[in-house]
Amino acid sequence: MPRLRRGTTTVTLAAAMLMVGTQSAVALDNMYPNYDWTCYDGEMSNGTLCQTDNATFTVWSQGNVPGGVKTTIKNTIKNQFGPTDLTVSFQSSGTYTGDAETDLINQSGALPSDTIGITWCDDAVTSKKCDQHYVRYNSSVAEVGPINGSDVCHETGHSVGLTHGRDANPRVGNTDSRLGCMSINDVYSLGSNNRRNINSVY
Repeated sequence: MPRLRRGTTTVTLAAAMLMVGTQSAVALDNMYPNYDWTCYDGEMSNGTLCQTDNATFTVWSQGNVPGGVKTTIKNTIKNQFGPTDLTVSFQSSGTYTGDAETDLINQSGALPSDTIGITWCDDAVTSKKCDQHYVRYNSSVAEVGPINGSDVCHETGHSVGLTHGRDANPRVGNTDSRLGCMSINDVYSLGSNNRRNINSVY
């Protein structure tokens, strides 16, 4: 699923306080599957996200990912996903076939000018589990700005099954504060709701 260019949202202070007060205490299920797709082998142009296949979560970034982005990827995943029930490890090379495929392959390349990153399942093993996800980050910094921890948290969240608000149960707006970095806002934290959803599955 693509992450589009960050936007701005204006709300009054009173409305913002009301939203935080009422939403933060209510659980939101934004872990796939909730609605209308089945996990399948896809490609960047026609893929979708699924849950990863187990709690052991291996990560590798291809050589075309700039060094600074690799550092951001590693630090963000370690700090945001490491404290969950996932067992995160970073590999020195990617494994693309067999029973022990790398769970998340990061790459950099061309994307539409309004897209920061996109995630898709490359190797579905069941109707809801995927052995290997890819994330492509837009290589055109001039178009989307530098890839940051919010972008990495968002796309990595997709690779373990976290969805946008419109695919959550109940459905909510994509700026809902409970979505943490899975919102379309520039949020750097996974947040308690996403951690709870990850831990309930893995």
